[in-house]
Amino acid sequence: MHLGIGFGASTNNLSVTIGGATATVQKVESVPSLAGALSLDSTYPFSLERITVPTPPGPPGKAGISITASSGNTTAANSFQYLKASAAFPHAGLYKFLLNDPQRQQLYLSATDHVDVFDRTSQTFQSPIEPPPNGPPPGAALRGLALTPDGSQLIVADFGAQSVYLISPDGKANNGAQVPVGGVAGYANSGPARVAATGDSTVFVGLTGEGNSTGGCNSCLGQMNLTASPPTLQPAPQPEVKSLTGAPLLQSDSSGDSVYLAFATAPGGPVAQWTAATPNDFTVSSANDSASDLTTSADGTLFAMRSDNSTEIRGSDLVLQSTPVSVALESVPDRVAVPGIALHPSGALLLDPFLDGPPPSAPPAQGIRGGVDIRDANSGRLRLRVYLPEPFAMLSPDVDGLHGCFLTTDENGEYLFALTTSGLTVLQLADVPLGIGSISPSSGAAGGGTSVTIRGSGFQPATKATLGGKSASVSFKDMNTLLIATPTLVAGPQQLTLTNPDGESFSLDAAFVAQ
Repeated sequence: MHLGIGFGASTNNLSVTIGGATATVQKVESVPSLAGALSLDSTYPFSLERITVPTPPGPPGKAGISITASSGNTTAANSFQYLKASAAFPHAGLYKFLLNDPQRQQLYLSATDHVDVFDRTSQTFQSPIEPPPNGPPPGAALRGLALTPDGSQLIVADFGAQSVYLISPDGKANNGAQVPVGGVAGYANSGPARVAATGDSTVFVGLTGEGNSTGGCNSCLGQMNLTASPPTLQPAPQPEVKSLTGAPLLQSDSSGDSVYLAFATAPGGPVAQWTAATPNDFTVSSANDSASDLTTSADGTLFAMRSDNSTEIRGSDLVLQSTPVSVALESVPDRVAVPGIALHPSGALLLDPFLDGPPPSAPPAQGIRGGVDIRDANSGRLRLRVYLPEPFAMLSPDVDGLHGCFLTTDENGEYLFALTTSGLTVLQLADVPLGIGSISPSSGAAGGGTSVTIRGSGFQPATKATLGGKSASVSFKDMNTLLIATPTLVAGPQQLTLTNPDGESFSLDAAFVAQ
């Protein structure tokens, strides 16, 4: 679908091409039929129209859209992207969480009583992993997953059996340990929901309760020492945590050096950070948010959280950095948020999954589609919207990030992995949107010559850079990393602009300070 003006009132004398191939115009709609869906009223000043066309076949990559009408013609260059791949891999299972293992090129999917394993290279499901030591216990209900930073252990939360499993992904059956962690007093049903592994041989465990409560959850955050034999769960000892009540959403970065937390039901809606540098302390901030989902960039420089009806991007100092929002013309009618927001490993992009209608009580979902909005994490601007071949497998009880995580990405942000109604869906982008996640160092001598590492997304070997309007030499390391040498600059903050060979450009104001 395309929004614009001057399309006319009918399909007559209206033609559309995508990537030079003709697309058949199915219908044309005007403002009165769009106003409700786009939250527009009669005061909207433009004669907005929408045309609907099926996309013709095209090669993977960006394509321009050209429209010719009686009022004239226009072209939006590189405004559409054909994916490299989009496929659903059916596999029976009531999946809750999804985790990517970049070391083994595998995905782990937590089903009710086991973990399914999907090999990314062969694109096939492998033998499942069963909880140790004797297979799934009665009442098993697996939830969150995490890997230790060295990849040696898969940490699995079992809400139903009130246990956490420590499993070697390379081993066979009964190759790990079961650590009973108990539940939360005062709740009809309770147990571990999310886990986060650190590089300090510690696993943080977030417990949650379901059903009527007789009191607050002031012991929902626990710590497990993996060097102890056997490991046992202890309440988080840090004094900053004692005042926090509520079930914690938590996730660590890839190195295990940082863990970010949001306490969904705690008074004041606090957020917190643990770091390996000061393992006996938490940094806590009263964010005044009611969090329902949380994710961390692999680099650990940013984390994102859903709060009420919006998504927030926060820095490592816990300070709010941006609140991505959809402008009226980008809105999706009857949009429903799906648990599993994700950040590009560098923090440059936010992946925001959604359904375009209410979740079904049971699959299949007739007439409901699932999609992912890819937004710039700095400004919140929509960079790309992709739709899945089938909806997310989010049934109505799954309402927040404690109940499921239905989307993740790979180590380059090129692949999107989603839990959908038939099993697993894999999308491969042809072009990852260009973006900037972090810059180190962020200041240097005005005389130039500072070596700067840029972490971001969509970098190419021929990506060019300017700093303060001056060309900077660029060394391509990988699609997430550039090295630049700063030119001579005037003192003060400088704008950084990156440009790819196809003309795609991205700028970040005050990205570097010349001193």
